[in-house]
Amino acid sequence: MTTDWSRVPVVVGAGQVTNREGDPAAAPDPFELMSEAATGAFMSAGVDVGSADISHLWMVHCLSLRHGDPAPALAGRLGIKAAETRCSGMGGNIPQWLVNRAAELVVAGGQPRVLIAGAEALATRRRAKKAGVELDWPSAPGWPDTWPPMEPDVGVHPVERAHGLEAATTMYALVESALAHAQGHDPAAQRRAMGELMERFNAVAAANPLSWFGTRRDGAEITTATADNRMICFPYPKYLNAVMDVDMGAALVVTDAATARSWGLGPDEVAYIGGWADAHEVWYLSQRTQVHTAPALVECARSALSSAGVTIDDVGAFDLYACFPSSIEVARDSFGIATDDPRPLTLTGGLQYHGGPGSNYVTHSVANSLDWLRDGHGEVTLVHGNGYYLTKQAVGVYTRRPPTAVPDAPDSLQKRIDANATTVAIEP
Repeated sequence: MTTDWSRVPVVVGAGQVTNREGDPAAAPDPFELMSEAATGAFMSAGVDVGSADISHLWMVHCLSLRHGDPAPALAGRLGIKAAETRCSGMGGNIPQWLVNRAAELVVAGGQPRVLIAGAEALATRRRAKKAGVELDWPSAPGWPDTWPPMEPDVGVHPVERAHGLEAATTMYALVESALAHAQGHDPAAQRRAMGELMERFNAVAAANPLSWFGTRRDGAEITTATADNRMICFPYPKYLNAVMDVDMGAALVVTDAATARSWGLGPDEVAYIGGWADAHEVWYLSQRTQVHTAPALVECARSALSSAGVTIDDVGAFDLYACFPSSIEVARDSFGIATDDPRPLTLTGGLQYHGGPGSNYVTHSVANSLDWLRDGHGEVTLVHGNGYYLTKQAVGVYTRRPPTAVPDAPDSLQKRIDANATTVAIEP
């Protein structure tokens, strides 16, 4: 049977940018970072913005902007006139969630040409505030209509908030303690395990010229509290925490394989989106029967891998969401990856060392997956995005070789996950 290439989703281009301008008055605003990243994505796809004829522009939510309708503003800067424009909600899962929605459009036969772009310039905002500089950045009143809609509680139960469990630094440290208990580790053993894990992420970031922090550190330095590496929330000193004060942008172009071929891209110059899935866990961390497991992520991985026609053993490299060590460890365990597995667990470097540009980190992950596959390092990558407190999960499986059939869109995972979930009552 001949494959209908117009219904095979592919990532055809990716662009990334890191701003190192220290003067806040001279530094680019987030729109400029997104525009530069988008231009890079078009170049990577071998087209210009005009010939790409973008049908959908989806912007990842930007904390750095004060703008009520930023996606059309970005489209205007890029000269994109007829596209559907949307601004996303928040969460580290969002970029992969957007790729999943683009893949579904392709499988449905729409032949979309989707630009996904995001950026943060929180480092410049911090410098400007410290220097008393007023930034002359584009702004508009109001709050964007987000897609999906913004959750009103941002994943925190009022009782959790009342007991000081609102900050991510606290929530993920709690999960780390639960992981240590489940593995029978005392604090010293858990610190060694975290050090061995995060040294691998740091090494990738140190070799990535776009990383915010290029310093190479070993596991002992990363996990030992010192004056320069102060304890944030036990057992996490500073070098184990995500850093959001960065200036970074990334963008992707997603379309169908037939369109990619019409643009002159060969079969091995794209990343085929072989499988994808997204769902959420029991919404509040304190309502989960176990805080160190992620049943919804297990189901997402199963569905995405099955759709791609591969197993976890076929994956050559991973990009696991890395805001804190516990997010990596839970994802690793959910996918059935052994602690001594030599395969790369990141192609980006983690939010601690590469830098965590708000909700947009996984856009960089997908961009790096495209580069890894194009460069012939392997045949299959898996990207994981995680939003809030191990709450919102998104998975994408990318392959270098063309599929033998149109991928299946995942079934309604959430209904099955909810049907099997048990919750713990929260007492005030």
